[in-house]
Amino acid sequence: MFLCAVRWWLMTVLLLSGPVFAVEYSAGFVRVEPVSADNGQSFPLVVIYPTQAEARPAKLGPFTLEVALGADIADGRFPLAVISHGSGGSQLGYRSIAIDLAKRGFVVALPLHPGNNFRDNRAAGSVANWTNRPKHIAAAIDHLLAAGRFSASIDAQKVVVIGHSAGGYSALAVAGGVADTGQIHVLCQQPAAQRGPFCEGGRGPAEPATVIHHQRDTRVKALVLMAPVGVLYRHQQSLAQVELPVLLLRAEYDAELLEPYHADVIAQHLPATAKLTHRMVKNAGHYSFIAPFPAFLAAELGMVAQDPPGFDRTAFHRQLGGEIADYLQAVW
Repeated sequence: MFLCAVRWWLMTVLLLSGPVFAVEYSAGFVRVEPVSADNGQSFPLVVIYPTQAEARPAKLGPFTLEVALGADIADGRFPLAVISHGSGGSQLGYRSIAIDLAKRGFVVALPLHPGNNFRDNRAAGSVANWTNRPKHIAAAIDHLLAAGRFSASIDAQKVVVIGHSAGGYSALAVAGGVADTGQIHVLCQQPAAQRGPFCEGGRGPAEPATVIHHQRDTRVKALVLMAPVGVLYRHQQSLAQVELPVLLLRAEYDAELLEPYHADVIAQHLPATAKLTHRMVKNAGHYSFIAPFPAFLAAELGMVAQDPPGFDRTAFHRQLGGEIADYLQAVW
């Protein structure tokens, strides 16, 4: 009888206390324009953050977001998450993750990578693009930690970079990964790899193979990688400096980045295996990590809006932001 009473008391406490990251805030929304200190390149940056202001439906491009436009940030100090989109992608493709994190007390920065986005994708696949993407992330962190409306509200000891596809490559580069573009050419000469869109029939990079050394950004304390590009890190020591907690989410049916050339490469080469959490998302495709599109837009986007049969992208995105927040709470 006593044990039953204890169990009942514990269940009551857990139900009343809720999750570690209870939803306490609305999501604020602003756009800013940082400049990279390295090359003077400016780029659009969306910031979604915790606020006590009331969120209202806001039409932003083809999407309607429940946000408080231009609202004051809530009192407190919050972790910073930078989300790096995939090649040819969009900041707002990760709006569901960003809004969920903001509601749970994160400042979320979403850079639009110049020359590698849905508006202008001329730099895709170039050495310059692999080199500059991590610099955009560093510039976003610089901007938000400098004097300004967010600097006093960010806990600089809790910075995470979240990356999807080429954004996963970029996150690893910021954490000190040494990339070799020549590995793309090596991979794409293999018949098995040629079946994947990443290799486009066996083509390698048009430019000479280049080893790209990225200075580790010590402000970054954790990484979340979603269906990441990993082939550029095929050398055994490519990730030797990346000794951070890493959440690696692999899509079971990734038809864009074929394994074992990407997520598997990363998992094998990270030095701190005890800090790696590696999960396969059952039935997911490469683009399942992008938030669901409105029906009128999905028909135009084709494979980017499609998932393997039976995968519910809407349901997945109801829990993805919370999973990331809970993971970060555990490793911090």
